[in-house]
Amino acid sequence: MASPTQPAASAGVQDLASRIYVELVGRAFLRAENAAVFKPNPAELAKLSLQLADTFRKVEKAASAAAGPQNVGYNVDLADMAKWDK
Repeated sequence: MASPTQPAASAGVQDLASRIYVELVGRAFLRAENAAVFKPNPAELAKLSLQLADTFRKVEKAASAAAGPQNVGYNVDLADMAKWDK
Protein backbone atom coordinates (compact mmCIF):
# COMPACT_ATOMS: atom_id res chain seq x y z
CA MET A 1 0.00 0.00 0.00
CA ALA A 2 1.24 3.51 -0.76
CA SER A 3 2.14 5.82 2.08
CA PRO A 4 0.16 9.06 2.48
CA THR A 5 3.04 11.08 1.05
CA GLN A 6 3.46 8.84 -2.00
CA PRO A 7 0.64 8.48 -4.56
CA ALA A 8 -0.47 5.02 -5.63
CA ALA A 9 1.44 3.64 -8.60
CA SER A 10 -0.32 2.81 -11.84
CA ALA A 11 -0.74 -0.80 -12.91
CA GLY A 12 2.14 -0.59 -15.39
CA VAL A 13 4.47 0.88 -12.80
CA GLN A 14 3.41 -1.73 -10.24
CA ASP A 15 4.13 -4.55 -12.67
CA LEU A 16 7.55 -3.15 -13.51
CA ALA A 17 8.26 -2.51 -9.83
CA SER A 18 7.40 -6.10 -8.94
CA ARG A 19 9.81 -7.36 -11.62
CA ILE A 20 12.53 -5.05 -10.34
CA TYR A 21 11.83 -6.16 -6.76
CA VAL A 22 12.15 -9.84 -7.66
CA GLU A 23 15.45 -9.13 -9.40
CA LEU A 24 16.80 -7.07 -6.50
CA VAL A 25 15.77 -9.64 -3.90
CA GLY A 26 17.33 -12.41 -5.98
CA ARG A 27 20.59 -10.51 -6.11
CA ALA A 28 20.55 -9.49 -2.42
CA PHE A 29 19.64 -12.94 -1.08
CA LEU A 30 22.38 -14.89 0.68
CA ARG A 31 22.30 -18.44 1.88
CA ALA A 32 24.43 -18.97 4.95
CA GLU A 33 24.36 -22.14 7.01
CA ASN A 34 21.03 -23.31 5.54
CA ALA A 35 19.32 -20.04 6.45
CA ALA A 36 18.07 -17.25 4.21
CA VAL A 37 19.75 -13.94 4.88
CA PHE A 38 18.88 -10.63 3.23
CA LYS A 39 21.64 -8.05 3.25
CA PRO A 40 19.36 -5.03 2.67
CA ASN A 41 15.96 -4.70 4.29
CA PRO A 42 13.27 -6.16 1.93
CA ALA A 43 10.96 -3.21 2.66
CA GLU A 44 13.67 -0.82 1.50
CA LEU A 45 14.12 -2.90 -1.66
CA ALA A 46 10.38 -2.58 -2.31
CA LYS A 47 10.53 1.22 -1.95
CA LEU A 48 13.56 1.35 -4.21
CA SER A 49 11.90 -0.81 -6.85
CA LEU A 50 8.83 1.48 -6.93
CA GLN A 51 11.03 4.55 -7.29
CA LEU A 52 13.07 2.94 -10.05
CA ALA A 53 9.97 1.81 -11.93
CA ASP A 54 8.36 5.27 -11.68
CA THR A 55 11.54 6.96 -12.90
CA PHE A 56 11.90 4.46 -15.73
CA ARG A 57 8.34 5.10 -16.95
CA LYS A 58 8.85 8.88 -16.83
CA VAL A 59 12.06 8.67 -18.86
CA GLU A 60 10.48 6.17 -21.24
CA LYS A 61 7.54 8.54 -21.83
CA ALA A 62 9.87 11.49 -22.44
CA ALA A 63 11.99 9.47 -24.86
CA SER A 64 8.90 8.32 -26.77
CA ALA A 65 7.67 11.90 -27.05
CA ALA A 66 11.07 13.10 -28.28
CA ALA A 67 11.23 10.31 -30.88
CA GLY A 68 7.79 11.12 -32.27
CA PRO A 69 7.02 13.53 -35.09
CA GLN A 70 7.77 17.15 -34.32
CA ASN A 71 5.90 20.17 -35.65
CA VAL A 72 8.74 22.43 -36.71
CA GLY A 73 7.12 25.82 -37.07
CA TYR A 74 4.59 24.88 -39.73
CA ASN A 75 1.09 26.13 -39.00
CA VAL A 76 -1.98 25.37 -41.10
CA ASP A 77 -4.88 27.75 -40.73
CA LEU A 78 -8.46 27.32 -41.93
CA ALA A 79 -7.82 29.99 -44.58
CA ASP A 80 -5.02 27.84 -46.00
CA MET A 81 -7.35 24.85 -46.29
CA ALA A 82 -10.00 26.99 -47.97
CA LYS A 83 -7.48 27.81 -50.71
CA TRP A 84 -7.07 24.09 -51.46
CA ASP A 85 -10.66 23.87 -52.71
CA LYS A 86 -10.05 26.50 -55.44
